[in-house]
Amino acid sequence: MPIELLGIIEDVSTYQGKNGFGANITMSALIDKHRKTLTFNTKDVNMANIFGNNLQNEMKVSIILTQSNFGLRFGDILDVTPNPSKKVSTK
Repeated sequence: MPIELLGIIEDVSTYQGKNGFGANITMSALIDKHRKTLTFNTKDVNMANIFGNNLQNEMKVSIILTQSNFGLRFGDILDVTPNPSKKVSTK
């Protein structure tokens, strides 16, 4: 099931592991006057670069949400769009 996340890109940390490239992306949003964070990962170098070039900017991320025996899991990132009401980097 596709879902959309709207939040500020807080951090992008990349790593090179035994299975290749990976990046952990942390987003945050203000919910009920409290800042909440969410961290997910990607294996896509280009996607990690898009997030890295837009640190501290608000983005809308479309991502697949799946259910397994262990609960809900994020799948593939479908789309990353800058929030049109916010200024973002277009590097």
